[in-house]
Amino acid sequence: MGLGAVGALAAAVTTGVYVNESGKTAPAAATATRAAPNTVCIESNVRLVDGMSPGCRTPAQFEALRDRAVIDGDGGAISVNLAAPDGAGDDAMARTCAEFDALTVKGWYALSGADMRREGYFNRACGALSYLAKAAPAQSTHFAGGKASAEDIRSMAMEEATGFGEAEPSTAVNVNEIEDRVWKVEIGQGETMVYEIAHADFTGDGLGEILAYVSVGAAGGTARTGTIGLLEKSSDGGACVFRAR
Repeated sequence: MGLGAVGALAAAVTTGVYVNESGKTAPAAATATRAAPNTVCIESNVRLVDGMSPGCRTPAQFEALRDRAVIDGDGGAISVNLAAPDGAGDDAMARTCAEFDALTVKGWYALSGADMRREGYFNRACGALSYLAKAAPAQSTHFAGGKASAEDIRSMAMEEATGFGEAEPSTAVNVNEIEDRVWKVEIGQGETMVYEIAHADFTGDGLGEILAYVSVGAAGGTARTGTIGLLEKSSDGGACVFRAR
């Protein structure tokens, strides 16, 4: 699923990401930075659940974060009310990914507009933790230094122009790294934010991908849609693509 599909996501997905990443210089190397055995490292200051911070963790440690409170764009713990799929009985409240996933896998859903907005934070946090708990250190990568470059982001925009508000690819693509691993892309009437979370092998082939949150909206507008997924690159000089979860 490319970025063109992001625009079709339900309006329940939220807009912001609680990120304020520290700057690091990425070496231009094709070999991934090795984490400690069986660990995957978050180098950004992304916080999706309480207690999430930069550092390397094992799959079990990422799994344990599923029991921590999900937080919103301001860093505060939130909850979401979910209705039963058959419409019978009382609503249930989820505060953690463990609670949220246990209900939504059975078809429970957010009913009110406010809960749909809060549900977006859960979709983002729980989707990211699902990826991280199954990831492994990358043995090699086509992302220099384990992070995207401006050309990677630009090539992604050109490949998926419809997701950025353009009917056809255009050379008028403005790409700016507003913080380390946080990208702002402007193309046509669209404005897209790309937040890198972690670089690792998320697909089991030994090759590094970048776990990212992508948020799409109109320039100057407030309505946005977004999703968790992987930035993938099959060769050093190849295009970067986004595969939504």
